[in-house]
Amino acid sequence: MKFVFSFTFLCLVLGLVAGLAARELGYFSLSGEEIVFTVEKGENFAGLAARLQREGVIRSERALRWYVNFLPPAKSLKRGEFPLYRNMTVPALVKALTEGKPMEYKVTIPEGFNLFQIADLLAEKGFVQKAAFLAAARAPENIRLLPTLSPGDKLPVSVEGYLYPDTYFLQRVQTAQEIVQLMLQHFRAVYAPIAAELGRSAVVSEFRLTPHQVVILASIVEKETGAAHERPLVASIFVNRLRKRMRLQTDPTVIYALWMAQGSWDGNIRRRDLNAPGEYNTYQREGLPAGPIANPSLNAIRAVLAPAESEYLYFVSKNDGTHIFSKDYASHAKAVRETQLNPAAKDGKSWRNLPADQRAR
Repeated sequence: MKFVFSFTFLCLVLGLVAGLAARELGYFSLSGEEIVFTVEKGENFAGLAARLQREGVIRSERALRWYVNFLPPAKSLKRGEFPLYRNMTVPALVKALTEGKPMEYKVTIPEGFNLFQIADLLAEKGFVQKAAFLAAARAPENIRLLPTLSPGDKLPVSVEGYLYPDTYFLQRVQTAQEIVQLMLQHFRAVYAPIAAELGRSAVVSEFRLTPHQVVILASIVEKETGAAHERPLVASIFVNRLRKRMRLQTDPTVIYALWMAQGSWDGNIRRRDLNAPGEYNTYQREGLPAGPIANPSLNAIRAVLAPAESEYLYFVSKNDGTHIFSKDYASHAKAVRETQLNPAAKDGKSWRNLPADQRAR
């Protein structure tokens, strides 16, 4: 009888302990509303426990510490934002933070954006501070990673031209440095297959262009047309101008100088801007500007490596994303009068009206 009583008492005690443990671990709680919980770099479960309890994710921080001490998770704590629920069980929470996938956000960097525009876009979406992104883009340790540089080359002032325009899936815990390196890594992956094409390019051979200069010229081509099919033709105009030792005289290079000086651009280009000396003003400077003026697509780079065969030296916008190309200045001046000096020629027109399959991509 005494044995039966002792056994029964033991069972009651074990049941009570199990019940208390289950209560502490949250097994008697129903999951509530979803919340987004952020785990920063270097944090651990012990440090997160109080915050998790305070935000109502778990019932007991003590239970979480006990659980990870006696049943260490097989995988380490991940960094990032996680969709959690109020009143989760501790085992479910541990699994979510060690095996779950951190939240990612789709961000598209348009072709032809410069590093200032990319910084503005990422800051607007809440990923980075603009100043931090610009600092990372100018950091020497990142510039040295550019795949177009050779030993002894003068380092560019930034990674402009190499922040490959594409769709990325970013986490809000990523630093500006990490995002810059992610974009540089993507450029290297895209650029690697065409690196061999440099040696087969007649243009590269004729002008002895370095890989970096190819990116510079590609960035100009990228900025000058919103129509994908025009890129080889636009590239041919700049090649023809280089052959004749003419200045490139392209507005986007002047505009980029304003971006560099001010960190922004008001949308206007003035005569004093065209007349201002500088390393990027191709109205005043012969040859290529000092560096890329935007981040070109792979197709723009390929257009430079293999431009169209043409005798064109001039082009002017038709205000719809396409251009009129001319071989001589008289024809060009006529085209300017018809398209730029005639208000009716601009009315209701935009490059955005181009068919999707003709837009730069």
